[in-house]
Amino acid sequence: MKKNLLAMTLVFVMILGLRAQAPQQPQMKLEDVQKALSLVEKPQAAPDKYKAGLEAITAKDSLAMLTYIAHDLLEGRDTATRGYALAAEYAASLLKMWGVKPAGDMPAPAGFRMGGTRGAAPAAPLERTYFQNFALKETTDSQTAATIEVNKSGTVKTRTFQGGLDFQAMGGAEGTLSAPVVFVGYGIQEPSLGWDELKGLNLKGKIVLVLTEAPGKDDPKSPFQATKELKDKYFPAAPAFDMAAMMRARGGPERFNKIAELAKLGPAAIVQVQNTGSDFDIFKALSTVRRPDDSRPIINRPSRRLSIAGDSRPLMGGRGGASAMTITREMANFLLEATGQTIDDLKKKIETTRKPASMDLAGARMTVATTSKTALVQCYNVIGVIEGSDPELKNEYFVVGGHYDHVGSWEDYIFNGADDNGSGSVGVLNIAKAIAASPVKPKRSIVFALWTGEEKGLLGSRYYVQNPPFPIEKTVGYLNYDMISRPYDAEMLARSLRQYSVPGAEELVKKVRAPWFVSVSVTEGTPLVELAREMNEYVGLDLVFRFSALGAGGGGSDHSSFAAVKVPYIYHMAAMTADYHQPSDSVEKVSGELIAKISRHGFLTVFAFADR
Repeated sequence: MKKNLLAMTLVFVMILGLRAQAPQQPQMKLEDVQKALSLVEKPQAAPDKYKAGLEAITAKDSLAMLTYIAHDLLEGRDTATRGYALAAEYAASLLKMWGVKPAGDMPAPAGFRMGGTRGAAPAAPLERTYFQNFALKETTDSQTAATIEVNKSGTVKTRTFQGGLDFQAMGGAEGTLSAPVVFVGYGIQEPSLGWDELKGLNLKGKIVLVLTEAPGKDDPKSPFQATKELKDKYFPAAPAFDMAAMMRARGGPERFNKIAELAKLGPAAIVQVQNTGSDFDIFKALSTVRRPDDSRPIINRPSRRLSIAGDSRPLMGGRGGASAMTITREMANFLLEATGQTIDDLKKKIETTRKPASMDLAGARMTVATTSKTALVQCYNVIGVIEGSDPELKNEYFVVGGHYDHVGSWEDYIFNGADDNGSGSVGVLNIAKAIAASPVKPKRSIVFALWTGEEKGLLGSRYYVQNPPFPIEKTVGYLNYDMISRPYDAEMLARSLRQYSVPGAEELVKKVRAPWFVSVSVTEGTPLVELAREMNEYVGLDLVFRFSALGAGGGGSDHSSFAAVKVPYIYHMAAMTADYHQPSDSVEKVSGELIAKISRHGFLTVFAFADR
């Protein structure tokens, strides 16, 4: 087998990221568990105004739609591919059949040309399409090199290091970046300890060299371990690299992100050195060859990075958060050569004196050059709208969305993405059909969106909030569906419920049923919370709520785009399994009844919220 350095680098980055960022869950109290859980074994009959919509959502229809969306014909629905285009046309045809109005772009008139034609008859009025088109910049064959120049007592030394061989670098834009270097220690500002490693430093336009984590990781007497809150913030428990850890990485509560805080100060780039371990660990990860086994295929396809053409703003949250190049101690020590100290000398100095050792590295300069092939490709979101019934409130909008793309195909393998996120796409279509079938519409308008490019960095939802067909300031809420078709099994449920096993809550936790257990992330302090709980009385799911403040809510799904512009959201997700991003994520493994139940809950919650 050939080495796939990029794939192994990404695995290495995920392991380090999970270890660095996944926090311990704080100990819960009985009232916290009661607030978090909504368990309904015997649902009540819903009010009459909801009945037509509820009857429009069935397990049979859910599976029928998903069978096409996850068919081999669609080739895994990768962004800006023929397979995605087929899926988009299918969704548009369903929306049109149900009477959902198109809310995408206006089409160009047939035979349009600049300046028009003198004396031509006036064109017929144009109607919107169901597609919101935008251009993406496609980047392939990226190669990165870092050249370090050190001037020590008038003698200049230069070394060049190669990405994927000497260091790990996330894919960046093509070009060359060159800047002086500043060492910031651990890069921490912690007012409660009177600790400020950035005091007196100007990071703008410079390359920042930083140690990961915090001082005193192995020292119980470290001030950063003085309280449970500080310990959880700076030294979170390192989770196993498993599906549960990946699930936590996709979303959940906001967590301290040192790199993101440093990025706010305008550095040209951030390079980090692991607080513990050695270069052997990095070189071992970069050189490891994956061996074939019976569990899953090895897919050695070239990297393909997509970004929104013309968008120079930093990516928002989730997969688009700030990142840093991880370098070896060998590279860091070369940067520090003029100081006469190594990275471990400075680390020891900080931890022994318990004082910052930050400084500009006089005479040190780093140049990072990235080359790649680029092209423009076009893709689109699918957008429809049902107008509200109130003459005034119809000018406010609730958006129901889920990503429609998956990771495509390679050689003989097709990644059908039945659960991720064919199931969530079906959920969006179910709600569209249900509201269209309701004889009385909610007061506010409902927008239905199937996003492209989520797997490439939340591109479709990000483009929407930057270029909304309906004003964001009039957008009152967002519902997100991502992976809503796979039930928990007993082992997964026990693992997920472990944090809720607190004194007094044992009997309540025992009532949770694996087939109907669903995680619901929601913006706290909004009507969405109580409405979601109330509407579950008519559905009968076992919900666990995870709360975020308005404007918060990171993670790897499209709710992050709306959270970033302070739109309150509710986000449903069922179990994450070992089929995640594998060719084995196929339609015969899903539960149509689970999709239908979650869709009914979403329909009721959205209708009630939009009808207030």
